[in-house]
Amino acid sequence: MSDKWTFETAVAFWRQHSMTDAEPVWDRFVSAEAFILDHRPGTALEADLVFELLLQQGSDGRGDGRDRKALQHLRTYVRALTNSLSVAA
Repeated sequence: MSDKWTFETAVAFWRQHSMTDAEPVWDRFVSAEAFILDHRPGTALEADLVFELLLQQGSDGRGDGRDRKALQHLRTYVRALTNSLSVAA
C-alpha cells in the first residue's frame, strides 16, 4: 500500500494497527494518523472517525499540535452543521 492516503484507507490502516503493536509499521501508522488529523470532516461520519482517533489517544496529546488542529476542524464542522439546522428550522 502506498502512503498516498485517502480518508478511508488511512482510517482502515489506523484501525487495523491501533489496537496492536504498531511498531513494525510505525512510520506508516504515524502517516495515516497525521492524514486523519489533517482532514477536514465533510460528513458526520468523518467527524465521528476523527473523534474516535482523538479519544483513543487519551490525554497524552501530540507534540506537533495536529490533535488541536483536528479539534478545531471538528468544531468548525459542528458549528456549520448547527447553523444549517437552525436555518432549516
